[in-house]
Amino acid sequence: MRVALVVVSVILAACSGTPAAAPTTPSAGVAFETELVAQKYAGYTPERAEQEGYARDKFCLDSASFGLPAQRGAMGFHATNSALLRGPIDPQRPQALMFDATGRVIGVEYEIVADAVPHAPQLFGRTFSKLPPHAGVEHEHYALHLWFIDNPEGRFADFNPRLSCPAGTTPAAGPGDTPPPGEHPGH
Repeated sequence: MRVALVVVSVILAACSGTPAAAPTTPSAGVAFETELVAQKYAGYTPERAEQEGYARDKFCLDSASFGLPAQRGAMGFHATNSALLRGPIDPQRPQALMFDATGRVIGVEYEIVADAVPHAPQLFGRTFSKLPPHAGVEHEHYALHLWFIDNPEGRFADFNPRLSCPAGTTPAAGPGDTPPPGEHPGH
C-alpha cells in the first residue's frame, strides 16, 4: 500500500507540472530560484542584451574604482536597462547584466532608484544595499548582485576577488565615486 501511495504521488507531481525535486526549504528555494535566473541569462551576449534594452557601460568596475583594496576584485562590465530602474523588482528580469572582458555573462544585478521605493527591497532572502551615486550610476540606488561564476565571497557579494578588469578599462575614481561607509559599495 505504501509503495502504491508513493507511485501515485510521483505520478500526480509529474502530471501537475511540479518538478519532482521541488525545493522544500527556504535555502533550497533560493538556490532553485537563482539557478533559474542563471539558466535564463547564461547564454546572453552583449548584442542580445542590447536588443532587449540593456546598454553596456564603456568601463569595467573594480574595487579600486571605489577606493577599496584591489584584492576585493571586480564586478566586470555592466549592461543596464534604464527602463527597469524604477521597478518592479522581478527575479526573472534584472535591471543589469554583468559581463567579463570577453562578453560572457558572469552575473546580474537587481537595482532600483532609492526614491522609487519606501525602504530597501528584499530578494532571495537578502536585503539590498543602499548606495550613493558613483561612476556609471548617477542616482542613489539599492542594489543586489547575483553571481553565476564562482565567487569565494558568496553568491550575493558586491565584488568577486577572482575577477579583474583589463588595464585601462576602469573609471577614474574621484569625489562622489567612493563607497559609503561599510561593506556595500557596488554598481
